[in-house]
Amino acid sequence: MTLLFAADFRAIGLITATVVFIAFVALFLRNVVTAKDELGSEVELAANRAPYLSDEELETTKLDRSLTFALGILTITAVILPFYWLAEPGRQEGALEVLEESFVRRGATLYTGGAQCVNCHGGGGVGGVAAYVYQDADGQFLANASWVAPALNNVLHRYSAEEVTYVLNFGRPGSPMAAWGTPGGGPLTTQQIEYIIAYLDTLQVQSLDPLDIQAAGDELDFFDPESVAAQEEADTITASIQEEVQRSIDDGEFDSVGEAVFNLGLFSGFQAGSLGCGRCHTAGWSLGIAAVPGILDEGIAACGGGSPSGIGFSLCGGIKERFPDDTWKRPDGEWLDPLLGEGVDFVLAIDGTEIPLDDRGNPVTARTDAGGELVEYSIVEGGDLADCLYYSDLWEPGGIPADAYPFDPRVGLVLAAEGEVEGVTEGFVDPPVLRIGDLSGEFAGETISLNDGRLGAGCTVIAMPERTSKSHYDFIFNGANAGEGYGRGGLSGAGMMPGFGKQLPPDLIQAVVDYEREGIEQR
Repeated sequence: MTLLFAADFRAIGLITATVVFIAFVALFLRNVVTAKDELGSEVELAANRAPYLSDEELETTKLDRSLTFALGILTITAVILPFYWLAEPGRQEGALEVLEESFVRRGATLYTGGAQCVNCHGGGGVGGVAAYVYQDADGQFLANASWVAPALNNVLHRYSAEEVTYVLNFGRPGSPMAAWGTPGGGPLTTQQIEYIIAYLDTLQVQSLDPLDIQAAGDELDFFDPESVAAQEEADTITASIQEEVQRSIDDGEFDSVGEAVFNLGLFSGFQAGSLGCGRCHTAGWSLGIAAVPGILDEGIAACGGGSPSGIGFSLCGGIKERFPDDTWKRPDGEWLDPLLGEGVDFVLAIDGTEIPLDDRGNPVTARTDAGGELVEYSIVEGGDLADCLYYSDLWEPGGIPADAYPFDPRVGLVLAAEGEVEGVTEGFVDPPVLRIGDLSGEFAGETISLNDGRLGAGCTVIAMPERTSKSHYDFIFNGANAGEGYGRGGLSGAGMMPGFGKQLPPDLIQAVVDYEREGIEQR
């Protein structure tokens, strides 16, 4: 409708301009026809010249005609100018559409001809293969292989346009993807890179987020046929991914859902491997099992580095240091959101017991210290909670001061001498006597070894669901942004970790997190 109005306003403007032009030409011709030739000098012919209008006529008839004409021109301007203002947004939109069409057309030409992206990534960006010479670490020839080039019809759901620009400019080291932009030494100008991205934008398939089809800020309207169709398409894509994951497990390709999603497309070429984590985090993944048989072996799978395709970091060591445990799974398998301010004020134990959380999200016991503050639980290995009466500061014997409170965390535990079984302080309730065997780090009765090296005595342990990292999940969901930190101590220089939130269902992303934290060999 906007374009229709814009076209009408443009037509009105053209008609008005034409009328004014014709009037100008007619007036000019009239003046030319009615004009008389100059007969001589003004001095000689002054007495013979026809007299001009009198002052009375000039100030009445002539003035009225001139003012009427001026009023007519002003009226036309006053009427046409608002039409122009109304038409301006449509004109600008039309200019942008023409510009975008020009970008897309030039990008398509580069994709299929100039840069020949189609040779590797396929027509329509569905993915393809690229010739690759497989070499060992010393550069010696091993084999001619086919590199699986990822699909690009979902690339803008995984990366931002700026991140795709970076890849086009600088390429992918360790892969056939060369640097195409002039900043990376390639042949394409900055403008040509923009053309290609504009063309790729037209190839993008529906994401799992139906709101992608809506204008910014709109909500999904289930009475709107377009919104309903988008939701149905998203559901269809979700179902196809889940079916492919289940098929790969049923066919014995992988042992778990997490492993199957991590390597999505390795055997089947599903979506040209564009949704597989292994593409970047496992050396040789893009060459396939035939060229690199040990891709799924321990010590290779997810260990990053190496050649070829060692683009991603190794996940075989330090993943829990990068993303420490920060929340529990609920008994139903979902995660407790550790973010405060969203109504999360307790966590459920396996037996359904509600464990209160303080304003920092830490579980607290029903006990208080001498200052009246709630005592926090200790979180022991596996995520279980320990409520201990005493904690040691050092791994050495220590006496308990007579004026210490029962719950003072500064109190050192008493180690019994050989054969001694009684407490060593008088006038005070001693903690259970610890023996040398209690230093093994295993929970035994009321004594427990904590991860930070302290010992706890008089402990009660509450079995909790699995404790894991919500921030790890969020990182896979959102990806990395250039120059922004992630996890603990992580920093992305170029934002090359894609976000899979619009391409993988939440339960499959969670399965990847579980696989990476528990199913990958940790060195």
